[in-house]
Amino acid sequence: MKTVWNILAALALINIIALAGVVVWLRASDRLNRQRATALKETFSKTIAQEAAEKAAAEAEARAKAVAAAEAAKMAQPPESAAEKIEDQKFREDQRLQVVLRQQQELENLRASLMAQIAKLDEREKRLEANRLAFAEERRKVMATDGNKQFLIALATLEGQKPRDAKQVLRALLDVHETDQVVAYLTKMEEGKRTKVMAEFVKDDAALAADLLERLRTRGVVVPAALSSSQVSANDPTGSTRTNGGLEPGR
Repeated sequence: MKTVWNILAALALINIIALAGVVVWLRASDRLNRQRATALKETFSKTIAQEAAEKAAAEAEARAKAVAAAEAAKMAQPPESAAEKIEDQKFREDQRLQVVLRQQQELENLRASLMAQIAKLDEREKRLEANRLAFAEERRKVMATDGNKQFLIALATLEGQKPRDAKQVLRALLDVHETDQVVAYLTKMEEGKRTKVMAEFVKDDAALAADLLERLRTRGVVVPAALSSSQVSANDPTGSTRTNGGLEPGR
């Protein structure tokens, strides 16, 4: 038993010596002074729960002081007069009214934009329908003209003439606004004879020859450019006529 007490006493003495050595080292390394020692003492003198309670109490006291200061500042301000209250209410109502008016204007602008878009779509639909009807009418006229017996007789007579004479006949038809009839004759002509007649046109008027060539290419395939939703020329569905050797808008 005595041996155990001796061992315990030796361990206690060693711990005390170690603790004293740590304190000496802290002071020697400038890590411990009286103020820090006092702070450590105060820190470990309270439990964690006590420290948290004191911190919460201090924060509550600070908030109470802030509220009291705000109330004191508010009480120090002069009271708002009835006129000022009315003016403030009027200002708020004006703001709300401006918001409502702005929203109404935005809705009106949106409605106007939608109506304009609808009008454009309606106009486009009308143009498409007019072009469809014009195209159908053009195809009908082509089929009626190209398959007509009297037309074939006239075509045979025209093909029997010399190229220059045939060109003069076609030029005369152009002068009386029968452009579509001229294109029909050229379309149905034998290729060799048509080539010679077109060569005669090129000699006198290359621009006219180019125009006739383009009309040959698009005959019965595309809607004539001059056709619109409001007017389709009865004499010249291709949209142009010819007078005195020059093209002019169809009547």
